[in-house]
Amino acid sequence: MISAGNTTQTSSIRHLATVFYKKTSLDNLWKMLRFESAAMPDILPERSGKTIQFFRYSTLSANTSPSSEAVAGAGIQMDSNTISATVSEYSDHMTGSKMLQKTAIDPIADNFAKHLGYRAGLSRDTVCRIELDSAATNSGVQVNTAGAAGSSTDLRRAKFLLEGLDVLPRIDQDFMCLIHPYALYDVMSSDDFVDVVKYANPQTFIQGEIGKVEGCRLLKTTNVGTDGTAAPLTKYYTYVIGEGAFGAVTLAGSPGAAPVDPSKSMYQVNVVPGKISEANPEGKIGFLVSYWMAFVAKILDSTTYRYRIIQMDASII
Repeated sequence: MISAGNTTQTSSIRHLATVFYKKTSLDNLWKMLRFESAAMPDILPERSGKTIQFFRYSTLSANTSPSSEAVAGAGIQMDSNTISATVSEYSDHMTGSKMLQKTAIDPIADNFAKHLGYRAGLSRDTVCRIELDSAATNSGVQVNTAGAAGSSTDLRRAKFLLEGLDVLPRIDQDFMCLIHPYALYDVMSSDDFVDVVKYANPQTFIQGEIGKVEGCRLLKTTNVGTDGTAAPLTKYYTYVIGEGAFGAVTLAGSPGAAPVDPSKSMYQVNVVPGKISEANPEGKIGFLVSYWMAFVAKILDSTTYRYRIIQMDASII
């Protein structure tokens, strides 16, 4: 048997390539950004201050007393309540040297922008979620599960609790339900779960909708709150949201809501090529990537909360 005299291990052959560098980055595990899609959107105009004030008239009760003939009754005095929210700024930036930009094997400024865009969108989504979580333990918001794990029964209960307070559905005739995949596992096991492909009119489903249970449209996301207990005892928050539950107010001129799926579309960022300036006199800064946004998330009714949070213990883990 004849053996090759030269191999890839022959030390005297010094020019051989040792590594092939793939120039496209691998994908990342990114969360779906659902919360702002459940909010009531609004715009704060420029040059109008930082605070927006909403108002709501108090609901009149029924009049069960007959009027006296030929006698004018007393006039009704109306009253209203106000809710205020102040926008805040959120921003980040990255810079890269000209040498880095010219020698990196990938389009590094574009990749920085993509990841910073995800951070911006996730930040916005999380601010909205934290606003809802701020009342998670309030008796008017928290709903306990009927069994050890979550089920469609719990969603049905949350829905009817809201309807019993005259809260309207968020989309058409349905409430929005934001749910973690671990909790969804148990809910989908229920006989009354309807897959989105079995809708009577499949054209009515919204982006990312999985299906529905008892008038609750299910949208999956891992960016949910928890009770803080370590796994496997963690309880994942499931949000059943009605009309007018909370708002997301954006300052005019600031980018609006982030795309739901960051792998397909990214939040708006700035990519600025480096230029000679007092701050960059030698032009060694090759690029700058940044984002800036000004907005606020606010619960719009804390007298009668228009959403419920179910803390679900998932059986899958």
